[in-house]
Amino acid sequence: MTPRINVGILGASGYGAGELLRLLTQHPYTRVIGATSTSRGGERIDELHRHLRGFYTFTTTGDLDFAPLGDADHAVVFSALPHAASSAAIAALLDRVAQSPLASKLHVIDLSGDLRIADSASHQRYYPETPAGSPWRGRFAYGLPEVNRKAIAAARHIANPGCLATAAILAAAPLASGDFRGPIVIDAKTGSSGSGRQLKETTHHPTRHADFRAYKPLAHQHEGEILQAWGDPRGERIALSFVAQSMDTSRGIFVTAHLSAAEPIEAAALRERFTMFYLQCPFVRVVDDTPTLQDVVGSNFCDIAVAARGRQIITMAAIDNLVKGMAGAAIQNMNILCGLPETTGLWMPSLRPV
Repeated sequence: MTPRINVGILGASGYGAGELLRLLTQHPYTRVIGATSTSRGGERIDELHRHLRGFYTFTTTGDLDFAPLGDADHAVVFSALPHAASSAAIAALLDRVAQSPLASKLHVIDLSGDLRIADSASHQRYYPETPAGSPWRGRFAYGLPEVNRKAIAAARHIANPGCLATAAILAAAPLASGDFRGPIVIDAKTGSSGSGRQLKETTHHPTRHADFRAYKPLAHQHEGEILQAWGDPRGERIALSFVAQSMDTSRGIFVTAHLSAAEPIEAAALRERFTMFYLQCPFVRVVDDTPTLQDVVGSNFCDIAVAARGRQIITMAAIDNLVKGMAGAAIQNMNILCGLPETTGLWMPSLRPV
């Protein structure tokens, strides 16, 4: 019997919530019962996100109504709140439902960075502006199915990965997740929507158009979860150099990873290694030529290509930061939690041309 899934969203006004709602219009087993907003409370969803006209008409509220949320086989709450605010809201939500019948069917999927890093000291290093002492730290499975599917399937709640981290992890996981030792250099280019809907100087179109810049070199908050996903949370065997760069696009992430193999390797053998590693991963496509943003934007796919010359290895990965890097991954995690094929509601091509 196909499960019925009721969905609530914490934090309705941002790009993440808008993309969740867009994708959920195509999911056959979900019903969105409500969404909260502190800054835009009482507004209709199709006014907050005008591309959703004709799909949703409900208004945002200050709190979720638990009665309709629990009237299904599964209840899923996506938290699209900002860093720092999200973990506090989740803790309050879980405390509130702890003694109710809803507790046994509720899954929470957090899109913020608050609970991604299991170790509190490491979290404090990478997210010093957010609390490290959440009672739920270490109890949310890291939600990148391609490297953590078994843990996700067995979990109750999920910490969704960061968008840049997703592309970086997938670009090198077949090599970095084993006994690899040495430096890995990640060059990550990202579109402006990854910085959120709130206007900032670095994402304002006149300052971003026809420009190119790097930010947070060797100090990006996603470094911690990248190393954690590769099985080296303290960076004891992998020396990670990570540089994020701003592209003059709205959507998309393109990552190039540079590594050195212990022995010379042929490109065909390297490509076969990646193909076998991702054989059971429907949203990873190992491609012959360079990935392109237009082949993935609007979709939940990650396209990966590799190149080799002697011991020198370069891998490339492209994703849509709002889909595979955020909302699509969250729905993919929901599908796994609820016993559905992970492609449910997500099996669609890109928007080429963009």
